[in-house]
Amino acid sequence: MPTRVRLGITRRGWCAGVLLLGLFAALPVQAAKRALLVGVADYPNLPSWLQLAAPANDVEIVEALLRRRGFDDGNIEQLVTVEGKTQPTRANILAALDRLAAQAKDDDFYYLYFTGHGSRQPARATDNTETDGMDEIFLPTDVSGWDRATGTAKNAILDDELAVYIDRIRDRGADVWLVIDSCYSGTMTRGASAIPEVRYRRVGGDVLGIPDVAPGVKITDRDVMADFSTRDTVQGKPRGELIAFSAAQSAQTTPEMKLPRKAVERRFHGLFTYTLMEVMAANPQLSYQQLAQQVLSRYQSLPWLSTQPLFSASDMNKPLFNDDSPVPSSYFASFGNGELQVHAGSLSLLNGGATVAVFDSPIAKTRKRLGRVTLNGATPLRSWATLSDDAARGWPETVYVELEQPVASDNVNVAVLPASSSSAGQQAQLKNWLKMLSGSGSGMTLTEPERADILVSQFDGYLWFLRADQSLPCEEQVLDPSARKHCIDTRLPQRILNIPVPDKAQCSRWPLQECLKQTLKTGLMKIAKVTRMLASVQSLPGADPILRQVFRVERNGEKQPLSVNDRPILKEGDRILFALTNLSAQPQDVSILFVDSQYGVTQLYPDSGQPNRLASGESLHFEWVVNLDTVGMEHLMVSSVPGVGVSQDLAYLQQSPLNVSLRDSMASLSAPLPSAAINLFSWQVSR
Repeated sequence: MPTRVRLGITRRGWCAGVLLLGLFAALPVQAAKRALLVGVADYPNLPSWLQLAAPANDVEIVEALLRRRGFDDGNIEQLVTVEGKTQPTRANILAALDRLAAQAKDDDFYYLYFTGHGSRQPARATDNTETDGMDEIFLPTDVSGWDRATGTAKNAILDDELAVYIDRIRDRGADVWLVIDSCYSGTMTRGASAIPEVRYRRVGGDVLGIPDVAPGVKITDRDVMADFSTRDTVQGKPRGELIAFSAAQSAQTTPEMKLPRKAVERRFHGLFTYTLMEVMAANPQLSYQQLAQQVLSRYQSLPWLSTQPLFSASDMNKPLFNDDSPVPSSYFASFGNGELQVHAGSLSLLNGGATVAVFDSPIAKTRKRLGRVTLNGATPLRSWATLSDDAARGWPETVYVELEQPVASDNVNVAVLPASSSSAGQQAQLKNWLKMLSGSGSGMTLTEPERADILVSQFDGYLWFLRADQSLPCEEQVLDPSARKHCIDTRLPQRILNIPVPDKAQCSRWPLQECLKQTLKTGLMKIAKVTRMLASVQSLPGADPILRQVFRVERNGEKQPLSVNDRPILKEGDRILFALTNLSAQPQDVSILFVDSQYGVTQLYPDSGQPNRLASGESLHFEWVVNLDTVGMEHLMVSSVPGVGVSQDLAYLQQSPLNVSLRDSMASLSAPLPSAAINLFSWQVSR
């Protein structure tokens, strides 16, 4: 049976999101907000290479955001593997959930957050609700090996058990937002990333001694959500709603790494948690739908395409925390001895180099503007600046700041990734070329591999370009014999873009070394252009819409709409159908760009000489057929700018795919995108 785009239903579990059904009344201002934050980094019964670094940092930034959103300190319970705090053992986690369930009442709001390792195990023979015969499990700090007597990993928490507590909370009328930044994957392995500081939040069943299949397991073809009750009412009263955000799909894993990646003051965070908190901190008045779209948009601008978060709710258009009251835009700060210390940082876009306005009060009607300051540096939760006595004369010890001008950094970081078969001379030459390119105004910066967007390697007569979530072939990795054997046994094939190193015959126009340098430059410039384009998607789709966009996929005569929260897998012959309507009162110049998986850019609309100005209320329809010229993640970028004067389009951004054009360009980087409202639709093409 052909694969179809399925909407509204996803597999449940730690990696697969949750189907969410239910109706609830609007959240009163007086309703209690409670949170349980579980962060597990230390696993005494697991190998050293499975210890994590980020969960305590993740819990810290989540707690800071919840406080800003009205959660009282006494209503935020933390179970974290940090000295002096209650440890996240199985017993402590279940006891905390039990207390929350007992306290729940109508219209309360619960935020449940889990970060740490996940895994899965065979479902019991009597459980016919698992479509693949497996239970997802979360691993508390005291988890240990497989217990044959009970048929479970000792002290693990099953998704079925979590569901019992969440159903109890919802039965009492409270709403639950479940966020899970842990995952299981049977395919990702250690060393799957070219960046050494990346760690994965999954534990394979072999580590815990979990059998692949339990005797008597009954695997059914049912596609239901039995773990979380789907009934709308209990005893005639509406149940609370369930919103579920999870870090990855069931066939993927989720990483932790040092973030923000380009900052000097970096520390380990889960990629999903950090991105989620960053979007919420910078854009407090969002719906769940807008939050999901912004997270996905930011993922597309990262050099990390192997993870796809999942988002579910019965009504994604409700405001975050079901609370549409204004969130303060100013941040508390203290001033003394020439130092301004702001109680907010990079999560709120208060990065080093950003400009903030300083006030003596957070209340708009009574405050006085004291001055303007450029920040010197920032961590995720703190930023600072040094001021002269003259600039800050008469300032009080307590002040408030608002972001005026964020840092606009569109540089693409590049680094050399050594290959075992490349000589020291080749590696030094590559690094020297990247250094020269970095200082030439190209918009690229030479950095260390841990902070790179693109890694460059040279072997087998090719220049290779890797993302952060890719790795070199095992024979080219610098590994000891045992690690190399493990790599050969476990590493999956990867599609790594490359350009053949030109020889003298191909470089008749320039000296060989200059030709090699320009070949490298051409490839990197194409990658940099697309990286910037994807990072430019800063608008919030659905907020004050300019265009109504309907995106559908047709397969075997059946049409299905595409949810903005999905990344469907398309096959050869599928038809993509797109319809646009100008909802604004003024004309709009519309451009549609197709970005393939090999950094090729094609303007689909307008075609050469075709007018692209849509009058108010005017619609545009077009379609095209999926082919296998390129496979992998692809994007459709829709841009609109007010139609004034000569029509504008984005044809200047077009470029051929990286692996097709090798010596065609020595031109400078294209101009940046014009100021525009931009939406991004993405899918994956598979053979």
